Amino acid sequence: MDNNEARTLLEKYRTGECTPEEKQLVEQWFAELAETGEWQWADGQKEEVQQRMEARLLQQINAPASRIYIIRKPLWWAAAVLLLLLGAGYFYLFVNRKAAPAGYTHLSQQERFRNDIAPAKQQVILTLPDGSKKALDSIINGAVTLQGMQAVKMNGTLTYSSSSKVVYNTIATEKGRLFHLQLSDGTEVWLDALSSIRFPTSFGKGPREVQVTGQVYFEVAHLSSNAPFLVKSGEQIVEVLGTHFNVNSYDLQRIQTTLLEGSVRVVKRETANVKSQMAAVLRPGEQSVLAANSPLTTHHSPFTIDRSADLEQIMAWKNGRFQFNGNTVKQIMDQLQRWYNIEVEYKDIITETFVADIERDLPVSQLLTLLEMTKQIKFVVEGNKVIVMKP
Repeated sequence: MDNNEARTLLEKYRTGECTPEEKQLVEQWFAELAETGEWQWADGQKEEVQQRMEARLLQQINAPASRIYIIRKPLWWAAAVLLLLLGAGYFYLFVNRKAAPAGYTHLSQQERFRNDIAPAKQQVILTLPDGSKKALDSIINGAVTLQGMQAVKMNGTLTYSSSSKVVYNTIATEKGRLFHLQLSDGTEVWLDALSSIRFPTSFGKGPREVQVTGQVYFEVAHLSSNAPFLVKSGEQIVEVLGTHFNVNSYDLQRIQTTLLEGSVRVVKRETANVKSQMAAVLRPGEQSVLAANSPLTTHHSPFTIDRSADLEQIMAWKNGRFQFNGNTVKQIMDQLQRWYNIEVEYKDIITETFVADIERDLPVSQLLTLLEMTKQIKFVVEGNKVIVMKP
């Protein structure tokens, strides 16, 4: 394999097109460089570093089988740093470097991150029919009876029982919290941070209707065609019978609905009872986007459809991970604000995009460290504020 083939393999890794064997090889190669410190560079050494990394990759590829081994416990950041480097465009990490703002240039990374911030782990709030609120963390495991509500709390999950009395509850997560809920019909619901669901404690005959904000994942119990499940979020309604899907309405200007299993029909509220072409029917692996002020005509659907959505990235939140695949720094910091309870101040405009995959339960400094390794961005943590700037 020559250098052109090595570059092709790196590009396949960056775009997620590697076979499992190729992916393991590249990550093993980079983890070795990370552990030995060979990935380090200095200004003006871009070409030298790139050649050295490609040469090491060729060495690993062409090594006898007996010399290939698996790193069972790589450094937590090794694969993520490689993705970040590739996402920055084959190590072009030295272009347009500018000095950090006055007042920060003398600070080491340890000093800039001395006020580290853990995930917020704030509360999950239950709002009862009379408007009173209760922190679910304060309810002990076991049966729960509150204002006609019958449920069981067990290990962070609330499961509702069906009854003849129908009252509405709302469950809302604060920053840094996820929550799992089982509705009285058996439907499973997961709420991301800063999300909510308003639902009846028991469903009557006919459509089952809930209303959500933020990001919520559903595994809907199939009952009958007479009992469709309706999810309202902003200007959108999702109609299902039994299926698995994710609704992201953090930005009401751009509501995203992603289907993992089954089939759903998404409709803009104003057109719910009008023409069928105003709706979109999704198949597994597809994502619809409803933009604010989208056209309402008899000839065009208000939805745009992505037929090859990145399901792993979309569902990373539910699996306890941050996963970025060409995200802007604004998109990344928006997620961190919901999880770490931080404020963000931008000193500079950062145009680069980033690629990374990291666990959500780590201190914010570890994720910021990954981003800084691209040499395209720099951070300072002051109290609960993260300052974003060019290096």
